[in-house]
Amino acid sequence: MMNRLLDKSPALRSARASYLNLSRRDQLAVQLLGVALAAFLVYALIWRPVASYADAAEAAALQEKAALVWMKENEAKARSVATTLGADSSAGLPQGQSLISVIGNSARNFDLELQRFEPRGEDQVNVWLDKIEFNQMMLWLETLREQSGIVVSQINVDRTDVSGQISARISLTL
Repeated sequence: MMNRLLDKSPALRSARASYLNLSRRDQLAVQLLGVALAAFLVYALIWRPVASYADAAEAAALQEKAALVWMKENEAKARSVATTLGADSSAGLPQGQSLISVIGNSARNFDLELQRFEPRGEDQVNVWLDKIEFNQMMLWLETLREQSGIVVSQINVDRTDVSGQISARISLTL
C-alpha cells in the first residue's frame, strides 16, 4: 500500500529514486536522520507542550494552596469585619423606618426633591433627581452612607444646561 502511495506522487517517486541511488552508508545516515527528526517532532509537538502545561498547572495549584492558607489564617478576622459591617448596616436605619422613608427624609433635609422613587425589594430603591446641584447630591449620598449605611450601587448622571447642575438616576442599597 505504501508503494502505491509513493508511486502516485512524482515528488515522492523522485525522492525514493534518489534514496535508492545512495550508497548503503548514506541510506543508513538518512534513516538515522529520519529517526532523529521523528524524535524531535515528538518532543517539540507533544512532550514539551504537555510538560509546560503540567508545570503551569503545578504552579497554579501552589498559588491556590497559598491563597487557601492565607484565607484560613485570616478567616476569623474576615468574619469579624463582616459581622461588624452587617451590624452597622442593619443598625443604620432608625427603629421602625423603612429604607424609602429614610431616603425621603434625608433628601428633604438636603432640600432635594425626589422626582420618582421605585422600591426594588426591601434593601434597594431607585431614585430620580432632576436639576440638582452636583455637590449637594454628593453630600447627601455621603451622609446616607455614613449615617444609615445606605450606599450607591449604580448611578447614571446627565448634565443639564446650567453649570454644576445634573439630573441623576441612582440605585441605593442597604
